[in-house]
Amino acid sequence: MIDWKCYLGLLAIGVLTSCGSLQPNPHAVLGSKAPAVQTKEFKEQFAKVGKSQWLDGNKVETLTNGNSFFPRMLAAVKAAKKTIVFESFVVVDSQDTYELVMALSERSKAGVKVHVILDAVGCRKLDKRYIQAMREAGVEVELYRPFNYFRPLWSNHRDHRKILVVDGKVGFTGGAGHAHAWRGDARNESEWRDTQYEVRGPVVADLQRGFINNWKELTGRELSGEAYFPRLGKAGSMEAVSILGAPLEQGDTIGSTYLAAIDAAKSSILIEHAYFLPPKDLREAMKRACARGVEVEVILPGYKIDAKYVLIGSKLMWKELLRAGVKIYIYEPSMMHGKLMVVDDKLSIIGSGNFDPRSMFTNDELNLAVLDKAFAREQRAMFESDKLRCKKAIEEDAEVSFWALPWQWSAWLAMPLL
Repeated sequence: MIDWKCYLGLLAIGVLTSCGSLQPNPHAVLGSKAPAVQTKEFKEQFAKVGKSQWLDGNKVETLTNGNSFFPRMLAAVKAAKKTIVFESFVVVDSQDTYELVMALSERSKAGVKVHVILDAVGCRKLDKRYIQAMREAGVEVELYRPFNYFRPLWSNHRDHRKILVVDGKVGFTGGAGHAHAWRGDARNESEWRDTQYEVRGPVVADLQRGFINNWKELTGRELSGEAYFPRLGKAGSMEAVSILGAPLEQGDTIGSTYLAAIDAAKSSILIEHAYFLPPKDLREAMKRACARGVEVEVILPGYKIDAKYVLIGSKLMWKELLRAGVKIYIYEPSMMHGKLMVVDDKLSIIGSGNFDPRSMFTNDELNLAVLDKAFAREQRAMFESDKLRCKKAIEEDAEVSFWALPWQWSAWLAMPLL
C-alpha cells in the first residue's frame, strides 16, 4: 500500500530541488588551478558568496552526541548573568526539554533577559504548558510562522537554525534539537548520532546577529547594547566565518558556500549529512572534484532515517555519483543527523544547513566555516569513527523495492529540472 504522505513528500523534493540554482562560482572554471582553501583568494571569494567576513581568534569545541552537548548547553544557561537567546527548529517533550525550560525560567526570574524563538511547525508537538511556564517566568517566547493554509509559500519558509548564545560570549550551534531521540551516545537505534559545537571568540557576535535577524522580523524590536554584544577578545587561534542562510534576504548563501568549498578542494572532501539531496550544481562539482583526483567521501543515513522519502529520493543520485568515483557510506546503527563538510583537512563547515534544496533555497539556517588544521583533523577523526559503523554503498544499494517505485518516479520526473 502506498504511503501517500511519503509520495507527496518526494514529489515536493523534486519541486523544491528545481526551484533554484546556486551562484556561479568562478573557481569552477579554473579546475585544479583554483585557489586552495587556506589562501587569501579563496577566503575572499568564500566570504563574498557567504555575505559575511572571516574573524580570527575563535575557539570551537566539538560536542559529540547528546550525552556531551546537552549538559554543556544546560550549564551555560544556568551560568547566564545578563542575556540568553535560544532558537531551534525542533523542541518537543523530553527530559532535556524540561531541564532547559526550567533553567531558562529560573534565569529569567533572576533578572536575566531571556528570548526564545521556536519554529511553529517543528515544535508543534511541544506541550503548550512549557511555553506557558516560560512566559509566566518572564521569558519572551516567539513562534516562527504558525502554519497558515491561506499563505502556503509563507508557511513553507521554516526556521531551521539552532542557536544558543549566553551573555553574548558563548554560543552553541549544530544539528541537534531537543527531543528524546538526541539523548544518549548513538549506542543503539533509539539514540541519534549528532554533533553540536561550543563557540567562543569574536564570531559569537555573528551567531547573536543571526538570532536577532529573526527576532526583529517577529517582534519589530532590535536587541542591542553591551549585554548582547560585549567586547569579545581572542578565545583561540581559529579563523571562522558565520554563514547566515536566509534565502529571501540573503540569497543562496548555504549552497553557494558548499559549492565554493568543493570547487577549491585539492585532495579530499568529507561530507556527512542527514538529508543528502544535492542540487545538480553540487553534484556536478563533486564529479569535477573526483575527475581532478580529489577523494570524495559521503556518509549518510540508511533505513534508520526519520524521513524515508528523503532516502528514496537520495538514491536517485547515488549511481551517478558512484560512477564518478564518489564513495558513499551508509550509516547503519541509528539515525545519523549530522551536518559536516571537511575540505583538504583544513576547512570545516558545520551548523544547521542540510545538503538539500530546503536548506539552500527555502529555510532560515546558520552555518559556521572554520579554517583550522587541528579542528579539521578532529572532524576527520569523527568522520572516520562514524565510517566504521557504515556499510560501503555499491550501485545495487541505489535500487528500491517495487512499492517504492511510484515515489521514485515522482522524483525522476523532476530530475531534468535539477
